[in-house]
Amino acid sequence: MFTKTIEYYDLVYSFKHYDEEVNKIRALIRQEHPTASTVLDVACGTGEHAKFLADYFHVDGLDLESGFVEIAQRKVPSGRFMVADMRAFDLGRRYDVVQCLFSSIGYLKHSHEVIQALQCFRQHLTESGVILVEPWFTPETWKVGEPFIAPPVDRPDLKICRMNVSGRKGKLSQLRFHYLIATREGVEYLQEDHELALYTVQEMLEFFDRAGLQVKYEPEGLFGRGLYIARPQGTA
Repeated sequence: MFTKTIEYYDLVYSFKHYDEEVNKIRALIRQEHPTASTVLDVACGTGEHAKFLADYFHVDGLDLESGFVEIAQRKVPSGRFMVADMRAFDLGRRYDVVQCLFSSIGYLKHSHEVIQALQCFRQHLTESGVILVEPWFTPETWKVGEPFIAPPVDRPDLKICRMNVSGRKGKLSQLRFHYLIATREGVEYLQEDHELALYTVQEMLEFFDRAGLQVKYEPEGLFGRGLYIARPQGTA
């Protein structure tokens, strides 16, 4: 996924207001589970959400990318961060909150994979636990053919420009990221291809139901992509 650009990830996404998002997450957790004290951050990336949450909760995390896990562990030394697949993991403990943010669920391209992941989240919940899932775009909101440039990284010894044009193949959104990275040694070009599934809200609601979860959907979410808030079926 981001294997080629791990060392630059936080710089490229420095425009993202993780601290503000975590304030919203904290408020939501206190509303949904006032006594929550533990959080599992699934697809934790470099641990930016976890870093801010760790001031208020014990936070563990997992990600498929070992480089991300190493960075997250350094940011949150009090937690346990590990390489694991969100579709099939067993940590041997349960958490008050299991979260999967920044649209990472979209990398699961088939419905059965999403259901497997949600079942795994449910199996790691405490009795009153809550699941937070931030989705990717829906088929209706994904626009094909739109050029995009991330805010450039502009440091004295490092310049990064990342661009892409949105594409689509069936129910998959396609992003080919083009990077120009300039250092004192010269300019390097890198390319990364990403595909994320475009699920409708109704499809996602059905996935939660099939995973044994009762769910509500908030259209705005943390920064406009929506948010699913779920609990095991039969709980308050």
